[in-house]
Amino acid sequence: MASLKNELKLMKIIVALLSVVIIGLFLYIMYPSIKVAVYGQPAGSRLTGISTPITNMELSAINNASNSYFEIAGEKLLNLSLPNEQGGNGTYAGPLFQASVTRQVQANALLINGKPSVIYIGAISCIYCAENRWAMALALSRFGSFNRLYTGYSSLGDGDLPTLYWNKENYTSNGTVQFGNYYQSNYINFISSEYDSQISSGFQFPKSQNPITFFTSNAPNATYSTALEFMNRTNMFEGTPFTFWGTSLDRGANGVVFGNATTTNSTATTNLLPISHMTHSQIFDQLSSFNSTFSYEEYAVADIYIAEVCPSINNAASACSLPAIRSMEKMMGLA
Repeated sequence: MASLKNELKLMKIIVALLSVVIIGLFLYIMYPSIKVAVYGQPAGSRLTGISTPITNMELSAINNASNSYFEIAGEKLLNLSLPNEQGGNGTYAGPLFQASVTRQVQANALLINGKPSVIYIGAISCIYCAENRWAMALALSRFGSFNRLYTGYSSLGDGDLPTLYWNKENYTSNGTVQFGNYYQSNYINFISSEYDSQISSGFQFPKSQNPITFFTSNAPNATYSTALEFMNRTNMFEGTPFTFWGTSLDRGANGVVFGNATTTNSTATTNLLPISHMTHSQIFDQLSSFNSTFSYEEYAVADIYIAEVCPSINNAASACSLPAIRSMEKMMGLA
């Protein structure tokens, strides 16, 4: 009897191993250019845990961040006291950190179901979309909450930056759009559209004179059709991310946070940015502990987006009452 049990146990192990081999062969045949998502890959070739939901603890670091973090970071940005950074007149223009509290192109708020909208058009391959989603998520958390976010990266040929995805993305796609997210808010709509492509390549986006029409033509419902047609009618697309915050049209990232070279691995031998050497866990840890230049900068950029949204909701959210946010609204001519 014991021998029979051992043989059955051995057979189960063999079947399991064969299943792994078959799945691996299938992926290799179907997607020969895609590297299998495994742990322990070095920066520049990672797909570690790609497009999997972040943990509840990590989600809490976004949804439940203290308003005091936003206030402290905002004051540091305005007072030009961010460690290891130099700026003037509310503007930083360093190689690894860029932010500017300046007025963007203005348009009337897009009201859908009685709420103003935040609209995002980006690409999973895009390095600037990747670094910007961290600050975007923090900003959006001041008006609502995420039920789910996913681990992601910019493409291996465009920085390999650890990032968040709004939805479960198809990183083996030859060019499709993923619409939607898991965000809810009593104040605003968050309408997100992401161009999916082969993550092992470089930056990819629809190749046409007006690529936004690719998004409008594939809109899944009336809400997305209205929002994307609104963005298309601006005729101001210059690159990704292309976003609209309340009444402010941002043609590109309103802030860039590529990490702090003094606290992360050197870029000298890899030609990668400091944030490329960080894991998702390290980023969440820094956002939660709020004791590093990197964390100050992420919250500071989030503040700019918050200040752009607050006037469109009559400053109803609690973050809109923060002195740093009110100061930014005034600097941008929104108050």
